[in-house]
Parts: sequence; C-alpha cells; structure tokens
Amino acid sequence: MLRSTLYGLLLGLSACQLLNIEDAENVPGRGSTAFDPYAAAASGAIKLSLQMFNGCAILSNGQPVAKGNSPVPGYPTECADPTAGDPSHAPKLVPQQRFQVMTDTKYFLNQITLTDTVANVHTDPKDLASVVRWMRRESRFKDLDWTDLSQEGVRWFETLSQGTWSREIQFRNARWMLSQDDSFTLEVLDSDGSVRQTATYNRRDFAGESSMAGHTNVSYTVENLLAPRSPSDAELREVPSPLPGIGGITYRTMVRVDLVGSTNPFKDFRVLGVSGDGALRLTWSLMPNSPFTIPVTFVRPSDVAPTCFKDDDSPTPCGFGLDPRVQLGRPKNGQFYVPGERMDVVMDVRDGEGNRLHRKELLPSYADFYAGNTNGMLYAFEGHLLTQGERDTTSAYQVVGPLQDLRTWSDVAGQPPYFSASGAAAATYTAMVPEFASLPIIPGFFTANWPTRTTVTLPPDAKPGTYVVLTRSVRQFMGERVSKGNAAFFQVGQAERTAYPNRVGNCQTCHRGVVSLDNLRHGFSVDHVESCKACHMSTADQPGRIQDEMHRLHMNSTKYPQNKADCRMCHLTRESAVRPSLTVCKSCHPSVHGDEYFSMAFTDVGGPSRFSNCAQSCHVDKTPTGHILPD
Repeated sequence: MLRSTLYGLLLGLSACQLLNIEDAENVPGRGSTAFDPYAAAASGAIKLSLQMFNGCAILSNGQPVAKGNSPVPGYPTECADPTAGDPSHAPKLVPQQRFQVMTDTKYFLNQITLTDTVANVHTDPKDLASVVRWMRRESRFKDLDWTDLSQEGVRWFETLSQGTWSREIQFRNARWMLSQDDSFTLEVLDSDGSVRQTATYNRRDFAGESSMAGHTNVSYTVENLLAPRSPSDAELREVPSPLPGIGGITYRTMVRVDLVGSTNPFKDFRVLGVSGDGALRLTWSLMPNSPFTIPVTFVRPSDVAPTCFKDDDSPTPCGFGLDPRVQLGRPKNGQFYVPGERMDVVMDVRDGEGNRLHRKELLPSYADFYAGNTNGMLYAFEGHLLTQGERDTTSAYQVVGPLQDLRTWSDVAGQPPYFSASGAAAATYTAMVPEFASLPIIPGFFTANWPTRTTVTLPPDAKPGTYVVLTRSVRQFMGERVSKGNAAFFQVGQAERTAYPNRVGNCQTCHRGVVSLDNLRHGFSVDHVESCKACHMSTADQPGRIQDEMHRLHMNSTKYPQNKADCRMCHLTRESAVRPSLTVCKSCHPSVHGDEYFSMAFTDVGGPSRFSNCAQSCHVDKTPTGHILPD
C-alpha cells in the first residue's frame, strides 16, 4: 500500500506542473490559509468575479447592473434578460441592481465571464456560414483573431426533460482560442473616471477555460428536438408542444469567454480612497480598443447594512465567505438512526464569520432572490443554465448512504443501488428552495419564505453504516462569487463508522493550494470525491454524469499532460476502471464503434442504452485495449 501511495504521489507531482504557482507554500493540501477564500475578513485577498451578458454587466442572480452615476460611457439604459430563453426577442429590462465592491479590501481576479448570444436569429441549421459570419463580424468579439476557426462536430445531449434533445455544434482552433500569451488589465475607476488601482493578469493565471468543463464556449445549438432516427437523418424534429404556444425549437448562437480559478492570488489589488459610484474596466490585450466596463458602487466597511443574522436572529452586517451547514435531529436511541426512522434536516447557511445569511427558520423567497435581497445566496434557475451555460448556481442538498455502497451503476432507471433522498436518478438533488417556486404564475410560491427544516424518512430496509448529508451553496457578495460544499455524517443501524469505497482518488496530486478541489467548482474537498456521483447520476446528459464529465474534462485538457490512457492516475482499483459504456468511451473517443450502436445512444433507460455496462456483454472477458489499468 505504501509503494502504491508513493507511486501515485510522484506520478501526480510530475504530471501536473502546469498548475504549479511557484511559491514556497506550494505543498500538498490547502496551501496558505492567508488565501483561504472561506476565511472572510481573515483572508489575504477576496475572489472577484466579473460577468457581462450582451453588453451589460450582470450579477450572479441573472439581473443586469444599473449604471447609476458610474463613469461608463455608452452603457445601455436597457439590457437583455439573461434569464429569458430567448433574450434576443424578450422584453428589455431596465437595470435596477448595483454591483457592490468593498473599499479597503484586497481582491484578486478569479472569474471573467463575457457572453454574447442571440436566439432564433440563425434559424437554418444548414447555413453555418451565417452563424460564423455573426461571430466574426457582428458579435462583441468581432475584434478577435478568428483565423483558422473550425467546426468540431455535432454533439447530441438529452436535456432535463427526458426525451428532449439538443443538437450542438462547437467551434474550435481560432487563433484567439489557442493564445496563451495574452493578458487582462483591470483598472479601478473613481466617480470621475480616474484610474486609482491597476492589476494585470496573464491568461495562464487561470486554471479553467475549457468548454469541456463548462467554460469558454463558441457554439450553435438547436434545442427542443426529438432524437434522430438514424445517422443519416438530417431532419430536426420538434418535440410536440404540451399546450398551444408553449415549446417550439430554439436556435441559439453563443460566444462565451469564461476563465475561472486564479492560480496566482498574489496578484491582488486594494480598493483605497474611493466611495460611491465608480467602475471596473477590464481590457483584454487581444481586444485593446474594446474594453469591458462594469458600473460599480464602492461601499465602505462601516456602511455595510446589517442584513445578516446572529444566532439569536438579531441583525448584523454580513462578511465575506460561505459556510453551508446542516443540523440533524437526534436519533431516538441517542446513538444512531434505525431503518424507517424520520430525521429532521435543518439548513443553516452562513458567511465565513459565522453570520447566518437568512433568518433562523426561514429562507428568503424567490422574489427576494431576483431582487438581490438574499445576502448573496443564489438559487437554482434554468435561465442561467440554458441561456449562457452557467452551471454553478444551485443551493441544494442530498442525503445518501451507506458510504461503502456508493458507486456508479448501469441501469439508471428506477432506484439507485443505495439510499438517495431524492428517490431516483432523475432527481439527483433537492434544491433548498424548489425551482418551481420561481414561477410567478403559481400563486404564493414566488413570494413564499421556505422553511429551513425538512424531514427525511429512512427506508425500512436501510442498510447499516455511515450516511452523509451533502449540502452546497453559492453566493455573490461585494464582488466575491464563491461556491462551497460541506458534509455532515450520521449513523444508521449501527454506531460503527463505515467509509467511502476508496475506488478513485489522487485528485490532490494536481489540485492543491489555490486550485484544490474545495477552491474550485462546487467547493467540496478531495475527501468527498466519491460522493460526486450522488448528484451527477441523472438520466439526462445536461447535468453531466460523473463518468462522462470527469473523462471529458481531463482527457481533453491541455493542463493534464499525464498519459491519457493510464487509468491508474485516478482509478485506485481495477474494478472501478473496467466498466465501459457508450457514455464513458465517447467522452474520449467520439466515434467509438462508428455508427454501429447509434440508436443505443438515444434509447430510453430501462434497457441497453448509452449508460449500459459494455463489460456485461462484449467486453466481459476482454477490456478495451490501449489502457493501463490498476493491478
């Protein structure tokens, strides 16, 4: 065991030098606590996130930012609705909300998301020339060097509505996409437009920008389709409408530049000596004459309103950071829950200083969320996912167990092979505030304050062992956008603890310091990597099954130079690596078996499908060649 552990560590250290930030504290683990983004006021610097959509700055709740008295020449008085399925034709919004940044505070630039998109403009799927012409000559990114732009191919994926598909064409290889020597200059402007602070970030400073991980995406997508009937089927068939006026095909053209995860938070800046309205101006060296300018309201620490809550529910000013917690009811026997017992689960979302973001027993309503009155806490809403591919917005929880039984499985129809509070693979997590509550047409739901307490009933045949409540929240506060996940364990049927299967791991050999897993994406530490499947096991492709997501992300990454056929880097056991399926194999080999199993890729679950285990049929005795497997 010691030999294999040392092998994995050395393998990872040699494989991942592109993530090395070359500081004295670059050692396995979290790295310097001075740059812990969850330490609130104790942090050496705060993560800054800048987002723009169709020419307007936006907040993470999907609402556009108002100009106010900020020095932003030509800033729109009306903005496209980022949450609308068709922002090109939806009514324009008059921006009402402000993007606030705290003075006397160190920040470092951690996220840049710049999106330009149109819907139902390019309605002839055969006319890709018009799509490319818009990107190169009409979009807000027309000043980039689009030389050598090429089409990557066609990808079909099933949406959250089972049986409804999208057909996506992604574009690659333009010179600006391959550039690594460009930079972003961030300037802090006061109310007069004078530059008060400047910081420059190299493109290499950001860990993630690949579309495989949901970042930079240049694409043309046709949505709301039935599955194709054969490889030669060129007809795009619309999903029948459930009601008159509802549904219809959407044609979406997108250029989205998204860079996330600073590998060098030492490039920080401090906002000093300014207050009131100002701006942040971001100039990309590849577009020197077209800067992106965001109206900002600078707030002194002493002026932060007391909108958070202490333990006694008294108001107090909010701090930075995020700490989602859960409180579990005490088992009747005082030691562990028994099968069939009901348990209370209470959500408790706090900032990094321990202040609650909501009242003790109630969560803010969806109306509060859209109005920006949740102390930065974000809720799930489909508009961000569909309109601009923003995946990380959900505050949710999941209850699964026992830990030793957590595994991927072939037949995703019906119940998973372990207890899941969501009940089935089609519902992979439970939102703290249900997404249907976002519909103003349902009386009372939109303005309802949802309880922090919920009840989970364990099944009568619950297996003994350790179970876990996984809770995750996302927040944007004073320019900081952060996602954090935590785990709370409890016992069922016995007091003795059990553990995760320990089939995959080694993530920390590359993901350490500022790019450790708890600083990226959902904010769960490497200790819980085997719990990812608890949410990423949907019957649909849009949320991303964990096998597909992990392979596509790493196997197509230029920052993962390890031998892509060496499964031992992540797979600790042979059993975990010998479960091929169309979904898994196509994540690295898009044309696996050609069109031989084309229809299976669009087959409903319940029989042989894209999720089925090929090792149960053809590959039962012979695994696919060319892969180095664990002993």
